[in-house]
Amino acid sequence: MELLLAQVARLLERERATLTPESARAAIAANPGALGAALVAEAAASDDVTDAGSARAYLAGRLADLAPLLSDDTAHAVRAAFEAGISAW
Repeated sequence: MELLLAQVARLLERERATLTPESARAAIAANPGALGAALVAEAAASDDVTDAGSARAYLAGRLADLAPLLSDDTAHAVRAAFEAGISAW
């Protein structure tokens, strides 16, 4: 969980020391678009992501990693924000 919280802190530009599993869940649920946008940026920086299809595969892996902190509704909202972010790819 420590690594997961560190990742969320980086993605959401938060201080790691301020995040607990509960506060991370709340922060993501309150603004899933921010996480979606951060994951778009992360995917764009990845050498493994070369097109929208590989970006979606990347997102699937990241959502699986982040699953302990995401409700189904929040994961859907993050995915929608990600899709909006890659729509021009």
